[in-house]
Amino acid sequence: MTQQTDPTPQTQDDVRRLAVGRGSALNLDRILAPLNGFRRSEQILPFASMMADWFSGEITLFHSLPSTHPAHGARPGQVHYPDAPHDRGTALAAAYLEEVVSRLGPHGVKSRWGIATGDTSTMITSRSTTSSFGIVAIATTVRSRAHRFISPGLLDDLWRKTAAPLLIINPHHATLNGTPPDAPKTLIVPCTRGKTDSALPIASALAGASRSGVKIILARSESTGKIEDEIINTFTADGISVEIEQGGKDLLKHVNGLQIENPGSWVVAGSRMRSGIRRAVFGSNADMLAREANGPIVVVPDPKVTRERRRSAHDATRDLTSSL
Repeated sequence: MTQQTDPTPQTQDDVRRLAVGRGSALNLDRILAPLNGFRRSEQILPFASMMADWFSGEITLFHSLPSTHPAHGARPGQVHYPDAPHDRGTALAAAYLEEVVSRLGPHGVKSRWGIATGDTSTMITSRSTTSSFGIVAIATTVRSRAHRFISPGLLDDLWRKTAAPLLIINPHHATLNGTPPDAPKTLIVPCTRGKTDSALPIASALAGASRSGVKIILARSESTGKIEDEIINTFTADGISVEIEQGGKDLLKHVNGLQIENPGSWVVAGSRMRSGIRRAVFGSNADMLAREANGPIVVVPDPKVTRERRRSAHDATRDLTSSL
């Protein structure tokens, strides 16, 4: 069954202006884009730039340098100065990030850069929380369950720590040096629980700012009239066209099929951000969507998870400051 509802009549400019205001309240105009110096990580930039344009925002390009152990590289009879290689690394990273900023500028994209020293995922999550970034945008390949047990990647670490939504692009599905991606005409929002999803406020802001329609995919096949009414009211009150349909027996396959059928579409999914054994045993719909997605996917942490992780990040930052 498909149910389609037209929004309350408003001009497109009014809808977009209200959506930009909602996005600013959610800090979606503040985007953190970690780059590691490889071209693959830069695949996220066209999509982060798109978001910055929608919300009249700014991208902060971020690079984390590994800590240098005092004994690393020391030769017999020599004193090793760990600041020397760190300073060279900082200079190289700064030159690289400045070059990326210079590429973005002619396209009207406001950007700046920052560098930190320490574990990459810890630095990203700390910076995103303490500086109130609304989204962390990365290009990365989601690892299989077996692979991440042996060698967890950056995304797995962020999945365990982040309080901010993640905008994820699989670089295998993006075209290096290709034409810039088109803005989405559809946002696909899977609702996988028996209540309205944590992703809906962000989906509404993204849809209004990008002038997209929203397609809600419900996980359950039985009657969900109350849930549908709540979802419809969320979007129509914001002047956004919304369509609701059942996902059938295989919600994930349905969502992936829709993204293929609607080139340029984005998936916006809420998640409890399970990690470790819980993620391996119980699985994660958002994790599976991120692995299979043929385009951008925004993963939005559950509000309870967000609150807990923000508190932990602030506590860790305070402890670090007090120890200096």
